[in-house]
Amino acid sequence: MSALLRPVIRLACSRGINVQSVRFAHVGDFAVGVKRRALPTTTSIAYTIPTDAYLLAKKFQEVARQGKLDDAVAIVMQTKTRSQSVVVWNLVIDAYAKEGRLSRALRGYSEMRRRGFMPTPTTFTALLKACALSDSVRSKEVADELFRLMEKQGVDPSIINANSLMSVYQRKHDMEAMLERFNNMPEDGPMAPSLATYTILMSSLRRELLARLDELSGKAEAAAAKAEGRVLISNSSRTARLKENVHRTFDALLQVWTSFVEDVDRRLSHPVGGTALLSVDAHIVNIVLKACHAVYRENRALGRRGFKVIEKVYGLDQTFGPLLSKPMISTREPAVPLAVRIRQQSSGANDLNRTPVLDDDTINLTLDLCTRDEEYTKAIRFWRSLEAYFAEELQPLKKNHTEKIEALYARLNQPRPR
Repeated sequence: MSALLRPVIRLACSRGINVQSVRFAHVGDFAVGVKRRALPTTTSIAYTIPTDAYLLAKKFQEVARQGKLDDAVAIVMQTKTRSQSVVVWNLVIDAYAKEGRLSRALRGYSEMRRRGFMPTPTTFTALLKACALSDSVRSKEVADELFRLMEKQGVDPSIINANSLMSVYQRKHDMEAMLERFNNMPEDGPMAPSLATYTILMSSLRRELLARLDELSGKAEAAAAKAEGRVLISNSSRTARLKENVHRTFDALLQVWTSFVEDVDRRLSHPVGGTALLSVDAHIVNIVLKACHAVYRENRALGRRGFKVIEKVYGLDQTFGPLLSKPMISTREPAVPLAVRIRQQSSGANDLNRTPVLDDDTINLTLDLCTRDEEYTKAIRFWRSLEAYFAEELQPLKKNHTEKIEALYARLNQPRPR
C-alpha cells in the first residue's frame, strides 16, 4: 500500500483477554472453537412446506418476521434439497447473525455446504456479521478463518467482506488488527477502502480517544479509590503519559481523516477503472467533529482542527466580514468545497448523490464549536456557504437552527439577510 494510506501510527490499544480452553469442532470446511448447535427440525405449529426455492425464501422471511425464527429454519430443514437454494441458506445464516448466534450461523453454513450449495460473498458477510455480534471469546479467530476460507472456496472477497471483518475487530476492540487490515488494503481496485472502511476505522479511533480522555480525567480511578477507602496520589509522570496518549490517538484519527480526504480527491482528479469514487457523508464528518469537541477542553489547539474539516467539506463564505458594511471582495477564486466536487463529478453516476452530506448534528456540532471558540464570524461563514452550495439539503433543516443563527448575527451586530 502506498504512503497515501499508511499514515496511521500503530497504537497499543488491544485488550488482553483470558481465553478459556474450548474444544475445537469441525463445522463445514474449517475448524472453529465454537460448539456446534444443531438447527431445529420441528415446528411449533403445522406449516405448508413450499416446493419451490423462491416460495421457500418468501415463507422463511414471513415466519421469521413473526418472531418464530426456529420455526422458519425448521421449515427449511424439512424442505427437499431440490427446493432449496443458496439464497435461502443465506437468509438462514443472516437471521442467526443478526441475533449474534454464531454457532447456529456456522451450522447453517455447514448444512448449506452439506447440501451442495456453494457459498457467495453474501454468505460470508452474514457469517462475519455473526462473529461481530457474538459474545464468543473465539469470534475474532473464527472471523479470520472465515476470511481465509473464502479463497479456499474460490469466493473473491468484496470490500463489503473486508469491512465486515473490520467490524469484527471494531466490536472486539482490536485496534491493532484493524490498522493492519487497513494498511494492507490496495490503493486502487475493487478492494480499495470505501467510505464504510474509513468510517469504521475513524469511529473506533474516536472510541479509543474517549477512553484515553476518561483515563486522563481520573474519574474512574478516583471512584475506585473512594470505594476502597484509599487516598489517590497525583502522579505527574503518569499524567504526562496519559496526555501523550490522548494527543497520539487524536492525531491518528486526524491522520486517517487526512488520508480519506486525499483519497477522495485523488479518485476525483485521477479516476482509475475498477476503483469506485468515494463520497463524504454527514456521519463521517460528525465523527471528527465529536472528537474535536471531546478533546477541546484538554487541548484547545487540537479541538480547533475541526474548523479545517468543515472548511474542506462545506466551505466558509469568505465574502462575509463582521466589521464591514458591505460584503468583502476577494481577488482569488474560492476553493470549491469537497462535497460539491463529489456531487458535480458523480451526478447521475451512482448512489453517491443519495448520500446525506449534511444533517442537524453536523450543523449543531459546527456552530457549537464556533461558539465555544468565540469564532462567531466563522459560524456565519459556514452557514452562508451552506445556503450557497447546499440549499436543497439545508432547506428542511433551516427551521431547527433559525434561533441560533439570528443570535450569531446579533452578536456580530449584523442584520441577518432575508
